[in-house]
Amino acid sequence: MALATLLVITLACIAWSLWIRRVTWTCRWEVAATLNIALQGAAVLLMSPWASETLGRWLHTLTGKWNLEDYIGHDCYIVAASAVIYNTLGRLADDDAMQRSFKQYVERPATLCIPLLLVTFSIGNGAKMYAADFFTVPTDFWLNLYWLLLCGTLIYLLSYGIRATLVLRRDPRSRTIANFYLVASLCGILACVVRIVTAYVTPLQTITGSNLVWLFACLCGAGFALASARSWRIKTRWFTKVPH
Repeated sequence: MALATLLVITLACIAWSLWIRRVTWTCRWEVAATLNIALQGAAVLLMSPWASETLGRWLHTLTGKWNLEDYIGHDCYIVAASAVIYNTLGRLADDDAMQRSFKQYVERPATLCIPLLLVTFSIGNGAKMYAADFFTVPTDFWLNLYWLLLCGTLIYLLSYGIRATLVLRRDPRSRTIANFYLVASLCGILACVVRIVTAYVTPLQTITGSNLVWLFACLCGAGFALASARSWRIKTRWFTKVPH
């Protein structure tokens, strides 16, 4: 019940943020932030027990692999973290420099990680053993490697984003939103650290360990969603002011 409540609150925050930012899908400098929110929402939904009980079983009948919806959700997280960086770099550098940095330090590692995740997922317990909550699947060598690759990549991407956000934070106009982004990124990193620890320390592979990962992951998603909604409202405030 506690997990269900946490997921509902997180998805509600994400849905509200997407509604607030609904016009940004056609805005070049805002679409990456909106994409990040949408992908985090998709990731939370795909990783949820609800998806495992429905979509997961259907995918198993098609492929013979369990928990594919979780793998897809994890891919969404990687792209979401990349979108955060793209959004931040776009405010710090000219277009050519931003594209070069993004391709070298973000796009290539993320692109390399996704197929490696699929390999380690497919040959380990991740695809062999069903669990409504993928965090509770007992780990073997390959699933441990999967978690290490996934969480290591996410920690790298979020840390890269933090580095860029700290530069953006120097501007007083951006400081409040940057602080929210920093906290959300730190929550994402904590979720990854907890997952690595619980994956490799077998006695911690319990519902409690799983819920701790969920807590930080949901704080990350909700934090980015609320900060992005607030950011867009600030930017559009002068459009909606009524002259006195």
